[in-house]
Amino acid sequence: MEKGLKWSCVAVVVAFLAMVDVSVSVPFIMLHGIIAGCSDNTNANFTLLLHNLSGSPGFCVEIGNGVFTSMFMPLAHQAEIACEKVKQMKELSKGYNIVARSQGNLVARGLIEFCDGGPPVYNYISLAGPHAGISFIPMCNSSPYCKKFDEIIKRGLYSDFAQDHLAPSGYFKIPTDMTKYLESSKYLPRLNNGSPNQRNSTYKKRFASLHNLVLVKVWSLHNHDYFSTCICCFPSSPFCFALQFQDDQVIVPNESTWFGFYPDGDLENVLPA
Repeated sequence: MEKGLKWSCVAVVVAFLAMVDVSVSVPFIMLHGIIAGCSDNTNANFTLLLHNLSGSPGFCVEIGNGVFTSMFMPLAHQAEIACEKVKQMKELSKGYNIVARSQGNLVARGLIEFCDGGPPVYNYISLAGPHAGISFIPMCNSSPYCKKFDEIIKRGLYSDFAQDHLAPSGYFKIPTDMTKYLESSKYLPRLNNGSPNQRNSTYKKRFASLHNLVLVKVWSLHNHDYFSTCICCFPSSPFCFALQFQDDQVIVPNESTWFGFYPDGDLENVLPA
């Protein structure tokens, strides 16, 4: 099943890259997830495979030392570093595409929305990105010990120390504590234009300017693995492709990969985007 999942991801990305105007070989960058690096076998091979199959120049963009930085550097700073890197890459000067995995998607969207003076991003492929946030400790089961640990972590989640030193704190969103989230979370409310009194039309315009958006969502039902596709059209994007497959225990709720999330005050029902 793991091998099938990998090739499903590759097939989606390659098929999408192939849709790009063949008259110009548009380069792409890849942004890896948490506790990973461009030099590890998984990400190095993935970038190379996409390059070989699509024929597009591809680059894994590293931030800091990868593994440590992805965990302990705040996402706003990671996005700033990524912005400076893409602006210095001559290969991207006329525009580029993004393929991102897991937490790397929040850096990718920071590139799209916050990067002043950077080259244009044409197409964006998100593989299991927690776009609307996560509400529980990843992989935490239903045991009393795990729940207690989750509660302890959440008590300091919105502190300045956590927000400035733990990357995942930037996209934790506790539906039962929305006031604190909007007041103290330093990344996701800004990224999603979620603060009612701090809407930024520039961020919205930049994200809406994408030519195409592909969202890959992980999903499971009654212990069986499924994948299906649906087409969703954004007003200024002619093509939006969403795929769902296999079980995901890291992103809770997993609908976050399609911008779905719990309504305020609710930890059971999920609202679609």
